[in-house]
Amino acid sequence: MTARHSAAVARYSREIAKEMGLSERDQDIVHTAALLHDIGKFIFPDSILFADAKLSPADLEIVRRHPEQGARLVARIEGYGPVAEIILAHHERIDGNGYPNGLIGPQIPLAARIISVADTYDVMTSRDSYRRPVSSREAIEELRRVSNKQLDAHVVDTFVGLLEERSVTFRHADDADFERELALARRVRDYAAPRLAAA
Repeated sequence: MTARHSAAVARYSREIAKEMGLSERDQDIVHTAALLHDIGKFIFPDSILFADAKLSPADLEIVRRHPEQGARLVARIEGYGPVAEIILAHHERIDGNGYPNGLIGPQIPLAARIISVADTYDVMTSRDSYRRPVSSREAIEELRRVSNKQLDAHVVDTFVGLLEERSVTFRHADDADFERELALARRVRDYAAPRLAAA
């Protein structure tokens, strides 16, 4: 469930980054951070992972720790410092009411703001969420409602534009595949190539 969600968020996030004119390298960083944004959920007990009711205050405290745990884990991978910073900030809110650091507006990395929009949309529309999924139209209305409070307004406008222009063909959440998005063989090759050239 988390793998499908992460793959969908990664695909949406790359498209938003591309539409916003980010470089190929920055698009790849956004994509990688989106793939790994929920890796900190490894700290969740099954009672949280499979909860079908409102979480207790103690459970919510555990949930709020997953960006830090994920960032700490990813930061241990050589060259993944920028990815870890994005993971750390993906639950920050434009109005400063997010976590873990209560960042406001432009203090939040753009890539984290992109992932936050894609994440919010996929959680609302996916069938494997603990909530009843809503239609794309209802999700767009909610994105607009929280725009400039929870979510970056420019990112929301960009994403809504993509959804409306590409309609169903852009809604690739259902066939999102984590392994394909991860492209581990390519990543290993790309990582090894500069090292081999330097040898």
